Amino acid sequence: MRVAVVDYGAGNLASASRALEAAAGHAGIAAEVTVTADPDRVAAAD
Repeated sequence: MRVAVVDYGAGNLASASRALEAAAGHAGIAAEVTVTADPDRVAAAD
């Protein structure tokens, strides 16, 4: 599963990204979490 965290220039997105990776791991889901402001990478996420 590809997850995009939208980087809007504020906030602790690294922490949010790690939390999503941990939650996916606990649920047994393989997830690739990316912090990005690139609209194409956001559109490519699941």
